[in-house]
Amino acid sequence: MLRRVPMSLVLAAFVTSSAALAARFDDQAQGTKPAPAAAPAAPAAGRAGAKPAPAPLTLAEAAPLMGTWQIPLETPTGRLVASLVFRNEGGKVVAGVSAPQFPEHKITDITKTGQVVTLKASTNYSGPLTAFSGPVTMVMTLTPKGPDMAAWLDFNNSGFQIGGTAKKKV
Repeated sequence: MLRRVPMSLVLAAFVTSSAALAARFDDQAQGTKPAPAAAPAAPAAGRAGAKPAPAPLTLAEAAPLMGTWQIPLETPTGRLVASLVFRNEGGKVVAGVSAPQFPEHKITDITKTGQVVTLKASTNYSGPLTAFSGPVTMVMTLTPKGPDMAAWLDFNNSGFQIGGTAKKKV
């Protein structure tokens, strides 16, 4: 059964549960949880209709993204302005998403396909904000839109989607 969860609550789950995400990866490393299935092989280069495979976002590619972006989102429970920060940590691109009432959730799975940047994170949510409890997966795509970025957030594989325009904070 698919449950609809207000965006602000799902975003809260992400920004308040970095420890849960770290524990998930620790469980996988120790073999207590199965590792995710391998991605299907990319189509052969030059084949008609072949799409480029996503590749990790490099520091050079991320240069125009570095810094803080504000993403105003209209949610079923009201307006929420999320912050998305890109930074260099030890030679790797990382991002953090937060909101005024929620601490940052670190994202390290960042890829690029063509001009589209994709950020992925997963966590388990259980808390006082909603009756919902369970796994939450977020995929955020950023597509250039002039000096801004069109931001699309998909939670639980289309369980809930929302979009907005990310503007770089000066």
